[in-house]
Amino acid sequence: MRQIARVPQPASHVVRLMIHDCDDGVYLFGFDTLTDGRGLWDQRHETVAAAEAAAQREYGVAPGSWQPIADLQAHCQQDWIAPVRTKGSPEGQPQYGRLETLVNNEWVDFHPEQF
Repeated sequence: MRQIARVPQPASHVVRLMIHDCDDGVYLFGFDTLTDGRGLWDQRHETVAAAEAAAQREYGVAPGSWQPIADLQAHCQQDWIAPVRTKGSPEGQPQYGRLETLVNNEWVDFHPEQF
């Protein structure tokens, strides 16, 4: 399960949050842009409720503000909304620093600085 929310009255550079509930915990990500991109930071929580409580306490995000987004595809980056992965990761030979994204059901090279 993944969900996103806007920070209603940003008091810092964080304007958007994402929660990702996965096998090894629940992650709360912070972003400095409303568009899709890499997270600035992440926090690990035991439950979705704990992550939502942290988001409310630290950023004023009300519980009803969260919007569901697509589940994460295999080998993809947790903090991107779009399917983005490290090149070679499905084959067990990750090429760190090189990314690819899914376009028309085909994985193509991806350069976030051009996004």
